[in-house]
Amino acid sequence: MKRLAIIALLILTLGLPAAVPARADGPNQVGLVVQFGDGSVLSRCVSFSEPSLSGYEVLARAGLTVVAEFSGLGAAVCKVENDGCNYPADTCFCQCEGSPCVYWVYHHLVGGAWQYSGFGASTYQVENGDVEGWAWGQGDPNGGAQPPVMTFEQI
Repeated sequence: MKRLAIIALLILTLGLPAAVPARADGPNQVGLVVQFGDGSVLSRCVSFSEPSLSGYEVLARAGLTVVAEFSGLGAAVCKVENDGCNYPADTCFCQCEGSPCVYWVYHHLVGGAWQYSGFGASTYQVENGDVEGWAWGQGDPNGGAQPPVMTFEQI
């Protein structure tokens, strides 16, 4: 009887991995939160197969209409959907030529709070599970408008 119990236990133990479906490795995903000038907010989950992706690519792959100016420094986001500057007819920062300076402010979610990006979106690399934020509003070289905080799980 004891021998039967041991055999049954071995069968269960050895058979358990086969009974539990293997977790398929899916694509990488990044959360995106965009706040427009009218206060409306859009959030999306952007999938990608690369190990990392630039912040600009996250925005571009989210299915939004994005206008950018490319230079040796990378991409400057001029317009997302209807908010921003009509580059090349206008300068990319057409609403930032005086005070107040209004532009697309770029952030990364770090420790549950937005951190102003000190890097351009085309040079900053994001990885699976990161959250990126954009807001159309006033800003300066040290920070500016922020979208509402949303965790990756909330998106």
